[in-house]
Amino acid sequence: MMHGMRRTARSPILSALNAGLNKTKSAPIVRSICALQAAYPLLPCNHLGNTSKCSHHGQGATILNNTSCPNIQRMQRRYYLSVTHVEMISENVQSGTGLIQPYLRTCLTGTTQTDSLKNEEFAVSFIGTGGGSPGRHRNSSCTALRLGGQTFLFDVGEGTQRQLGFTRIWPLSINKIFITHMHGDHVFGLVPLILEIQVAAKLHLDATRGRTKRPSDGPPTLEIYGPPGLYNYINMGIALTCSKINYLNVKVIELVGGRNERGPKAQGGKRNIFLSHYPEIETPRVRRSYIQRVSVSILLGYSKNEHLSSHSLSFRQCKNEDQVWVIDKPETISRDMLQKGEDGFNRLPNDVNLGKNRRLFIKAAELDHLGGVQTFGYTVEEQTPPRNIDAQKATALGLKPSKKYSLLKMGESVPTDDGTGIVKPEQVLLEELRARKLAVLSDHRRVPPPMAELCRNADLLVHEATLTKEDGIDKIKIRGHNTAENAGIFGGEMGCVVVALNHFASKAISEEVIESLLAEARKENGGKSQIVASYDFMEVWIPRGGFNFNSATSKN
Repeated sequence: MMHGMRRTARSPILSALNAGLNKTKSAPIVRSICALQAAYPLLPCNHLGNTSKCSHHGQGATILNNTSCPNIQRMQRRYYLSVTHVEMISENVQSGTGLIQPYLRTCLTGTTQTDSLKNEEFAVSFIGTGGGSPGRHRNSSCTALRLGGQTFLFDVGEGTQRQLGFTRIWPLSINKIFITHMHGDHVFGLVPLILEIQVAAKLHLDATRGRTKRPSDGPPTLEIYGPPGLYNYINMGIALTCSKINYLNVKVIELVGGRNERGPKAQGGKRNIFLSHYPEIETPRVRRSYIQRVSVSILLGYSKNEHLSSHSLSFRQCKNEDQVWVIDKPETISRDMLQKGEDGFNRLPNDVNLGKNRRLFIKAAELDHLGGVQTFGYTVEEQTPPRNIDAQKATALGLKPSKKYSLLKMGESVPTDDGTGIVKPEQVLLEELRARKLAVLSDHRRVPPPMAELCRNADLLVHEATLTKEDGIDKIKIRGHNTAENAGIFGGEMGCVVVALNHFASKAISEEVIESLLAEARKENGGKSQIVASYDFMEVWIPRGGFNFNSATSKN
């Protein structure tokens, strides 16, 4: 029950921190603290989030880091570090961020910035930005895409459940999870999060029972996409922890047909733990299906004695001759659909306010990480948003606001209200908006051409920066990770507007190390992209119409 109640609870330390952060915009910033351990007091004096005199930093310093001030260090307890809050106050926290700076903010709950509850229809929240095991400064991998009513997660590392408790992300809003590969720092938090979402679903059901006359649609559905082995991993975790799934439908969709789907220790003639079906660990509400890229016979490679069932052969038919897995592809908006509409003309499938009914283009392609480790990158792109109408012009032409506006937005001419004339789209439509795109590349040593092409012209590219330039090409090949330098090169070549460095090694603690990684990336990028370092609880919101740094401001 504690998990379900967490959204209403307010940490006194977080409240004090947030209150202090909004007091001043002129004080020098030392650093910020997020997700503090609320069980221990970290406020030995008025220094935290305040501008009072400090014997160590002097008058007017805003002390937000208990490791940098001896007065606070004496009361040190467990914490996570982040510069997320600093982004809200200082113009030059990350040197060189210039144009992207207004679009960086925090995703922590309880914040009072004026834009905190706005522009959430395409906002990328960094929940965990570390590589390998979770550390004091960064949690394991997890990135969230908030779409105004629904949330997509990319990887769920250990500790994600706790991290989400400090953010504005409601567990029940999470309806899709995308796993890049099966390494532990990307999946160890998955089963706990599934159970957390189930608790939220049960609490929501109990809270709404008897309050609505509408019939229940049944338990919510959580879709989880990833490489082969994902279904068996989830079911085994549920079975061996004696857990139950009663208030949630879980659909596990495995992307099959890749080069490494049989795992690093595949042996001919033996049962493959990634692709096989194990009836003894079945969970009734956890179902398995596939998105395939090649024929079933080549795809599965089952031995003759291996157990097959209709359940294990449930395929989603997607033709992927270009080596791309098509996860979702919205149908083209036709005139019939315009006439019918989702809600009588005015709620089309590309409406950003449709919540969980909003459809997007979601694709995946392979990354080269390590031999035998099936790894994917993902892109999410919205449909071309409907253009806005100049209502004043339309009214002057004899057409008052009505359901006909939806037809105009999609390029259809409509009769005036009195039926004596025709209003054409070009007469009243405002400037066309570009569709926004997010690309997420986790662990890899090389980006194959199909995945690279998917990333082209992305508004935001999330790219790992585990290694440094000094590590050299040999370490890239051996460890299966990449550098900030290559992130800058790749982002520039693919025309990505913003590149967010992510998946930092445990040694990337100090700001000096982070700044050196940023310098590497920016030097090789040549100013083609805005490059930032991600931090836990940092959020990048992409304005409607995408980033447009060629003009004075991006379109909101």
